Amino acid sequence: MTSRAAVAAEIDAIFHPGSIAVVGASANPETPGYDYVRSLQEFGYEGRIYPVNPKGGEILGLPVYASLGDIPGVVDYVISCIPNAYILDLVRDCAAAGVKALQLFTGRFSETGRADDAALEDRLRRTARAAGVRLIGPNCMGLLYPEFGISFRTDMSRKSGPIGFLSQSGNLLFELTHFGESRGLRFSKAISYGNALDLNECDFLEYFAEDAETRVIGAYIEGVRDGRAFIQTLGRASSRKPTVVLKGGRTDAGGRTAVSHTAALAGSAAVWEAAVRQSGALSVATVEELVDALIGCAYMRAPAGVHSGDRLSRPRLAMVGAGGGRSVLTADLCEELGLRVPPLPQDVEAKVAEKAPDLAGWVTNPVDQSILAGSGLGGAQVLEWLDESPAIDMLVGNVGEPWAFGRPNGEAIVRRVTERFIEVAAKTNKPFAVVLGPSDYADEERWRVVSEARERLVEAGVAVFPSVERAVRTLARLARKWSSRQD
Repeated sequence: MTSRAAVAAEIDAIFHPGSIAVVGASANPETPGYDYVRSLQEFGYEGRIYPVNPKGGEILGLPVYASLGDIPGVVDYVISCIPNAYILDLVRDCAAAGVKALQLFTGRFSETGRADDAALEDRLRRTARAAGVRLIGPNCMGLLYPEFGISFRTDMSRKSGPIGFLSQSGNLLFELTHFGESRGLRFSKAISYGNALDLNECDFLEYFAEDAETRVIGAYIEGVRDGRAFIQTLGRASSRKPTVVLKGGRTDAGGRTAVSHTAALAGSAAVWEAAVRQSGALSVATVEELVDALIGCAYMRAPAGVHSGDRLSRPRLAMVGAGGGRSVLTADLCEELGLRVPPLPQDVEAKVAEKAPDLAGWVTNPVDQSILAGSGLGGAQVLEWLDESPAIDMLVGNVGEPWAFGRPNGEAIVRRVTERFIEVAAKTNKPFAVVLGPSDYADEERWRVVSEARERLVEAGVAVFPSVERAVRTLARLARKWSSRQD
């Protein structure tokens, strides 16, 4: 049996190919064989790219080779865009050319539910194993590695980040980069691995757990081939790095869809949840929760030096920047989620009384921004005092741009509050979430101001959430994890 270290070394080599051949490359812009070549070129891959098609010719300025055997140089990695009927011959060609890894965009194997396709997949597995060729897929999109210039689409984020991600769905991986990039959801490396015929979720979890470029691990999984091995591997990974898992196929309908998508077998939702929790990983139920949890793990500090079970299982949260109604609703939600929202700590009350005597005894937690208006005391100052207070464990700062835009100098307020929150984030040792809503303003200037504020926060490494509710739910989820990991 191949050791975990040896498999990790093979995966690392897959992420660092000196040359890539696209078999089934095409000059037709509507085909995957064109997309892969174009993506590698435009994403900045500096290795050699070899389009392969029996028709020959030229694609995007590159000469096309009739077969792998005609390529004059060494080929490290092959992407297959050919029909499944020719796949066994391609595996043999890979072996003859010394190729170590073959990624199959090619699909129509066991996921179709047809006996002949399942039998072909089994022959593919046996042929590749005998040939010593590692498989990614079949039925997958393959690699995303911004630092190395590898992507399966030209419009994915080219900014590297701390998150390693494994996904049975290539489209979901793309959606994460599309919807999460503006909030700082950036990947060290990611892989879409489809049917997991050879290299599978356990192999990639082990790899990311040891990868020096990865600080947080995320996964979208529709099914696993060996449940016991997966949970053991998940436990090892989550003991090393924060690990977040989204399971597809939790219901009968989802399970049927998962089988037709990647041939994954769904299991009992209750058993899955219990097993993931026991492993120490975070289980989420939606793409939005997945994005929020990854952002939280990547950019929020875990509380330091808190070993009281009650304090960490029910941490004390303070929020600044809400209006009156939002303050009430936030307090309700926090309590329902197991977080405590204590009154304003005495040390903070004393500072408020000194700075703005008229507000003494009036300001409470969450801090109503409208009460502070005109007092000479800003919400960011109160947030700094709350950060210094030993009576508070975690913080939320709400930019409050809807309120700010109603003021004569609204744009300046948003920019000033943003910069002050960045200052707090730079020095705090507490979990800190900033709330800044979407940039969906009809007014172009407001759209620009909010977009620029979000970019400033993200570039400063601040965890940004589009609503108070999502920020608080993420803090509550992470608090349960931090509590379970304490001695």
